[in-house]
Amino acid sequence: MQLKHALMIGSVWLAGTSVAQAGWVIEQVSVASNAKGVASPAEPASMRVSQGRIRLTQPSAITVQDCVKGRFGLLVPERNTYWSGTIDEYVGELYSQPSAHNPRKLLSADREVKADPPPKIDEATLPKIVIRKTEEQEKIAGYDTQKYLIESNGKLFQEVWLTTAINLNDDLDPKSYAACRAKLSTGMRGASAQDFNALYLSPEYLEFAKSGLALKTITHHIAGSHSLEVRSVSRADVPSSDFELPSTAKKVPLAEVFGPPVGR
Repeated sequence: MQLKHALMIGSVWLAGTSVAQAGWVIEQVSVASNAKGVASPAEPASMRVSQGRIRLTQPSAITVQDCVKGRFGLLVPERNTYWSGTIDEYVGELYSQPSAHNPRKLLSADREVKADPPPKIDEATLPKIVIRKTEEQEKIAGYDTQKYLIESNGKLFQEVWLTTAINLNDDLDPKSYAACRAKLSTGMRGASAQDFNALYLSPEYLEFAKSGLALKTITHHIAGSHSLEVRSVSRADVPSSDFELPSTAKKVPLAEVFGPPVGR
């Protein structure tokens, strides 16, 4: 099983009444392009944010993340299967996925997860992150934005269009969110893993994120690029039930949430 980096946000254990809470609803679309610039079909996504919790609904999966409790989960509606646990457990299982250097470990869904511990990040070895403001401005989703370039060790890593007209700070503490993203990025593999690790641990990036909301982001990597653009963002009463999953869903190991591993 290969989990996309886009599946960054999730948890499935949150209980409680379905009381509406102040929050945000963000509709967005993502497009992946290969190294030759050939784009894949656009993929819609809907994000709901409230009280440090984030639910991201995509065509193939639903993820919910609790940045207050440090919880994470992933639901595949088509199979009615899910995985849930702490962010550390998620990263540990993700890092234990099959690779040329890591034979798969069978994990039982009905017992405590025993995956590899999350890998340690040596911040001294991370690339240097620099954020540069450009003169370019653009109206996106009805808001004025300013374009910024984020460089990793002198190479373009991200293009970000930021609006200062809105931010989610009251519902999603930037420091807690950055800490969650930093933990999640430790489970990444590939050439861009260190860039993401450096980005989410960067004090400069944290201050940048506090200043507004990114309405468009293009991330560049060795295999091409990935763009994420907000189409609409609005205040909304987000019920607690949005952060719960159907009780009929079946819990499975992370390696099997999208289907049984090859050979089983």
